[in-house]
Amino acid sequence: MNFRKFWKPSLVLAVLGMVLWGCSRTPVDSSPAKVLESYIKISFSISDVRDRKQMEALLTGDTLSRLLAWSDEQFSKAFLEAPKKFLGLKILENRKVSDQEVALTYELSFEEGPKDNLAQVTQKKLCSVIRVDGLWKIKEVRSVRESIEYLKEFTLP
Repeated sequence: MNFRKFWKPSLVLAVLGMVLWGCSRTPVDSSPAKVLESYIKISFSISDVRDRKQMEALLTGDTLSRLLAWSDEQFSKAFLEAPKKFLGLKILENRKVSDQEVALTYELSFEEGPKDNLAQVTQKKLCSVIRVDGLWKIKEVRSVRESIEYLKEFTLP
């Protein structure tokens, strides 16, 4: 087959531009589970108080109001000073409440604390995600259960 007759620099540039534009664009809409995953990923990778803006962009309602009400010191204590290592996220249930709301039940696992007193924490939570201006945002998160397993044995003197 003769590819020379199909070779047009302007056509190649146009196709390449569309591919690059499509790959680099932030999706206008994503799934409720992806929004939750993004929020958790951001919360475990916070390196500065200014990073809270990324978290705020994924929240709405009372959940957003509570985060906005935190002082920089409160935010720093919760996300920067407490050493935590993300272990995993499992979406246990993804239930459509309406066209504008989805309820997610999930389990979050992480390690917390200093190395000499490290604990593995597993939290089961219920999350309400709603569509706001065409985007999914976290409206509410409720704790269902939390278990803490200390990785070093306790010893008696």
